[in-house]
Amino acid sequence: MSKKAMGRVLNRYEIDQRIVEVITLNPQSTIDQIAKETGLSYTAVRNSLQRLMSLGVVDESYESEGPARRGRPAAYFQIDKGLHIVIPPRQFQHLALTIIDQLVQEEGPEHVAGLLDRAAQLQVNRMVRNWEEEKTVPKNLVQMLDRICEYINEQGCFAKHVAHKKGFYIQVSNCIYDKIASAYPGTICRYHESLITNLIQHHDDSITISHEKAMADGADHCLYAIISV
Repeated sequence: MSKKAMGRVLNRYEIDQRIVEVITLNPQSTIDQIAKETGLSYTAVRNSLQRLMSLGVVDESYESEGPARRGRPAAYFQIDKGLHIVIPPRQFQHLALTIIDQLVQEEGPEHVAGLLDRAAQLQVNRMVRNWEEEKTVPKNLVQMLDRICEYINEQGCFAKHVAHKKGFYIQVSNCIYDKIASAYPGTICRYHESLITNLIQHHDDSITISHEKAMADGADHCLYAIISV
């Protein structure tokens, strides 16, 4: 089945749902197998799997035997902890608020911020590993900024980078975490802060990053300053 259904382009939630259905029926599927079953491109499947892994829906393994892709160990994907559905955005937001509220009450906001820092680092590790395996590691800062904005946009936000005299800005609007972040200022924004900081400093640890504006504080967009020394 193609990425278009009945004359329309599938949204990312529909793509995720189809991929989950394939993995549920065929545990330990590879990206190539999923792409063949769904009719989606390799890139579309990989991007969806990254989202699903960040949500804890899908788990990745290199332990199973099977033909390697392009000479590398084959990566297999399976449903993690028996979760067989992709939660629609509104229900996910309600569930996320409930869980975060409980965590904040029991453990405090810094504990939640720390969890988000670690989640961002895990995602950075996945992205870097994929780039290294595919030999597509960003060669300069602009390419890294392109990759960061591409990833953020895949989550449903609108991100772009613009130059300024000391470096660049990353501007993020339509943040999908805005309502949750507004309920817990200074906590939820840590995911994007950590993701951007870790990716850029992976490229060049002399670069400094600061979060100058936040939609959670009433701004029209989030703004991150990237300053090259």
